[in-house]
Amino acid sequence: MINMELIKKLRDSTGSGIVDCKKALAENNDDLDAAVKWLREKGILKAQKKQDRETNEGVISFYNHEISASSFALCLIKCETDFVAKNEDFLSFANNLTKSIFENEDIPNTGSSNDLSNLKVGEKDLNTALTDLISKIGENIQIISYKKYKSENSIFIQYLHNKYNSSSSKIASVVEISTDNIDGTKKIIDSLKVIAMQVSAMKPMALDENSIDQKILDDEKDIILKQIENTPNDKKEQIVKGKINKFVKENTLLGQALITDPKNTVNNYISTLSKDNNLNLNITSMDLYTI
Repeated sequence: MINMELIKKLRDSTGSGIVDCKKALAENNDDLDAAVKWLREKGILKAQKKQDRETNEGVISFYNHEISASSFALCLIKCETDFVAKNEDFLSFANNLTKSIFENEDIPNTGSSNDLSNLKVGEKDLNTALTDLISKIGENIQIISYKKYKSENSIFIQYLHNKYNSSSSKIASVVEISTDNIDGTKKIIDSLKVIAMQVSAMKPMALDENSIDQKILDDEKDIILKQIENTPNDKKEQIVKGKINKFVKENTLLGQALITDPKNTVNNYISTLSKDNNLNLNITSMDLYTI
């Protein structure tokens, strides 16, 4: 006789489907603990079989997400299909995992799944929670990387593009702005949000010229010289200088034209905001995340 109460308990504790729960209980004479172990063992086998499958979709999950915050965490988690990336169980796992990362002070501030072996997600250890999810959803799921942000003298402007929910997206950017007045800076947060949007939209390779790898500039110079090899030598230096300056402006956040006001640069925009609001604002770092 089918014991629906046991099936419900087993589903609640493992997330497995009704058919699998019925089979587990039947194989283990309605022993709930043994059925849980049986399902977990089967789930591990399923997860191992899926490990080599490509994961081209997923989410960037945030915890303690606000447009501006002085501390929060994010985690990149990948799956096989966009269908699963939108799945409520997958998004819930991503959110709970990122919450655990944010709250755990014993793990490094940046890392990968290798740094999370002792982490708990809810009441389960991470490996168990991940195995149960893979078994239930039927796709390979990989934790790619994570980062915790925290500062006493800065705020982090976050922008999530192509959202799956309020705290998960496929594209995300984070801009750190140092300030001499946290509360005063938060009052103009709507004006600062455009800078994080800029990073997602224009994908600058560096914050400013000093942040660009010299090899990139050298390679760009070589390309320009090949393009103008028939130009008189006395004009080459000026042409190279102009083209390099243009390259730097187009590929650095501070040098780019502002997406909401192309006649203005990001650098001029942040300077004007500082002056108009009696603040000392400086963009000190930026990160772009994509799935």
